[in-house]
Formats: sequence, C-alpha cells, structure tokens
Amino acid sequence: MSQRQGQMNIARVKAWIAERDALQDYNEYQRGFKVNRVVLCRELEFARSVVTQNPAVKKALEDAEERWYGVPPEEEPKAIHAARERSEKRVQQSKRQNNQLFDEIAKLKAENAFLRRQLERYQAMEEVIAQTGLCPR
Repeated sequence: MSQRQGQMNIARVKAWIAERDALQDYNEYQRGFKVNRVVLCRELEFARSVVTQNPAVKKALEDAEERWYGVPPEEEPKAIHAARERSEKRVQQSKRQNNQLFDEIAKLKAENAFLRRQLERYQAMEEVIAQTGLCPR
C-alpha cells in the first residue's frame, strides 16, 4: 500500500470517528470495549489489515474507543494466567488420584472383611480339631 493510500485511510477513519462523535451513535459499533472492526472496515470499504498494520489508524481507533467505551478491566498477565491453569490442572489431577485411592481403599476394606471372616472360620475349625481330633464338615 502506498503512503498516499495510508494517509487517505487515516483521514477516512478520523472523519468516521468525528461523524460518530457528532451523531453519538458509537454504541451501535461497540463490541466489548472496542469498535467492531469488521463493521468499520465494511463501512469504510477497506481491508481489515488497514486497522492492524497502519499505526496511525490503530492509534486513532484506540483513542476513540477509550473515550467512548472506557478502559477495559486489566487482563491477567500471561504468567499468572499460565500459573493458574497449571494449578487448576494439578488440582484436577489430585482429585482423580484421590478418587482412585478411595476406590482402592474400599476394595481393600471389603477384601479385609472377607479374609477376617475366613480366618475366624479356620480358627474355629482348628479349635474343633484340637479338641476332638476330627475335622468338622
């Protein structure tokens, strides 16, 4: 894109912003705390890359958005977001491991109860054999 075309795009965006200020209809273009870029580009008949690649256009839009919609709440820094995700992942993993351990404990308790009943039975048989010398049926 030529420098002349870039200057024309800046002028068009500034005129569009001035028109929105005059008509007070900028809320119709709001998407979050920004102007809906797709609608803007369609109205001004230029590619979306104009908004992302032309720093003057980008700055003019950011200034207007700040005036119109305010400053968006601060997003979490990426490091904090990543740490939170890792922490949540560890919590989920711990929950899964806890559930597996609880299942294993329940199985072991059931097996222990079964083996204790068998032990009592064999102890009773041993006692009978010791007293009578005969194996009960």
